[in-house]
Amino acid sequence: MMMNNNDLQLSYQKPFALYVHIPFCLEKCNYCDFYSERYSHSALEGFYQGIQREIELYTSLIERPVLKTIYIGGGTPSLIKPAYLVGLIEKIRQHFDLAMVEEISIEVNPGSITKDKLLKYKEAGINRISLGVQSFNDNELNFLGRKHTAGQALEAVELLQRVFQNYNLDLIFAIPGQSLKSWQETLKQVLSFQPPHLSIYNLQIEKGTPLANMLEEGEIKVVDDTLDAEMYLLARELFNLHDFKQYEISNFTRKGFDSIHNQIYWHYQPYLGIGPAAVSFDGRIRFANKADLQKYINNLTNSVLPVENIERLSIKEQISEMIFMGLRLTDGISLAEFTDRFAVDLLKLYQQEVEDCLSKGFIEIKDGYIRLSEKGLLLGNEVFMKFL
Repeated sequence: MMMNNNDLQLSYQKPFALYVHIPFCLEKCNYCDFYSERYSHSALEGFYQGIQREIELYTSLIERPVLKTIYIGGGTPSLIKPAYLVGLIEKIRQHFDLAMVEEISIEVNPGSITKDKLLKYKEAGINRISLGVQSFNDNELNFLGRKHTAGQALEAVELLQRVFQNYNLDLIFAIPGQSLKSWQETLKQVLSFQPPHLSIYNLQIEKGTPLANMLEEGEIKVVDDTLDAEMYLLARELFNLHDFKQYEISNFTRKGFDSIHNQIYWHYQPYLGIGPAAVSFDGRIRFANKADLQKYINNLTNSVLPVENIERLSIKEQISEMIFMGLRLTDGISLAEFTDRFAVDLLKLYQQEVEDCLSKGFIEIKDGYIRLSEKGLLLGNEVFMKFL
């Protein structure tokens, strides 16, 4: 039974972020648990028609849809021809108010990016690129199942610098078999480019991925917590020496290049996701699209939004999630803004948890903000769990 579009009863009253999920890859990486499909032209055509219809349907449900940012992720958005992305952005422009948009980002991979694509992205209004480098070590890239070499990654960064001023480089650490020395070499290499923004993530082995199967079979071992922490601290130290400011657990920026889109998530503000498996949140309701391309297309062919898993969050759930997201930021959570939003004092509501974290040195309260301490940054998940 298909959902009635009006069942959503959306409330996007303020400007919000738009996430566009392009679900195509040549082949899935060994660690990836995001929804994706193998690329084919016929699948792309069906998806392209579907997502345009999805945009039209949302603009009939959301009164005066004003965007703050657009983020095109995947999958591998740079795999498809630029004409499709240009057409998609134009469709968004026709149906959403983009007057307040400062940032339009797209994820790209080293093996599928060209100068011509970058120039066409720029012409379409894209002004920020996120390049999935992950490592400058071929053995590590092969282990991760990446479809590019270290040499291609170097070429991609050099190409990117000639076209875009605002870009991010993604790196992964705590890879099984990775040494501190190898991680240091990758960090030195990435810093030699003097990029404006860097994101680093310790490898998470998710259920259902090839790496999870290898772990279960005893073929690999996860990196121990001590080495994981050493790698993270080394990155923070080197980035600080090169004038990067850490503004979130995994993100580092030079002045003026913070990710505007990602901060919408961390500040627990509304976003709309379009494309298969994309997730949305209007401030009180979270919902997701079907993680099945054909079902997604079928719904939209019948002018029905491909939505499932509609979750109406209680105030308690909203509070817990805002704390979880806000504590990721190095500035932390404004206690005044929290009180304005929920009409409750965070420090009183979680008095026992706050006192426990303070006694252990996990958090600090200063200048009207509650934030993770230096120690807490290493043990973030342990802190977050106390508020969930």
